[in-house]
Amino acid sequence: PLTGTKGGSSGINAEYGELRELKKLFVDHDGDGSGELDVEEMKTLIEGLKIVATNDDLNIMYSILDVDGGGTIDCDELICTIDGFMREVYTGSEVKESFDQLCSSVVENSQGDSQGDDVITAKDLSHAMNLAGVYMTEEDVLALLNEIDESGDGIIDFNEFRNTILGF
Repeated sequence: PLTGTKGGSSGINAEYGELRELKKLFVDHDGDGSGELDVEEMKTLIEGLKIVATNDDLNIMYSILDVDGGGTIDCDELICTIDGFMREVYTGSEVKESFDQLCSSVVENSQGDSQGDDVITAKDLSHAMNLAGVYMTEEDVLALLNEIDESGDGIIDFNEFRNTILGF
């Protein structure tokens, strides 16, 4: 089991506070107290994180998290998998390229960006999510936009996009 000690040698990249939060997330969703999440508990965890996912999406996530193939997800599996995702590092140029691709995809595939180039509006965000196969309610799109929109001006500019991707 993971010790969660700061600076420990468990191979986990997450900082102590993040590790505690992940463990709490796990315990909060382990409804039967078994120390393992079944499919229904995992579904509740995903919904609690406000992630919109189909049953197929949930099954894929579950199979990724069930590292040992035991049919359930224990705390170590959850933490190690999430930690692996957190280790991905993006360069500034990769983030800029992604933002530019998103902006041009939105402009090419929608009625145009209502604010001009190099910004993302709620309409643009909704359209981009739909292109990715993620269907969100208007309320969820606005909530996501507001979470990313640091300045509160109702649009996502490159700096806000970058800060979200890089975790600033």
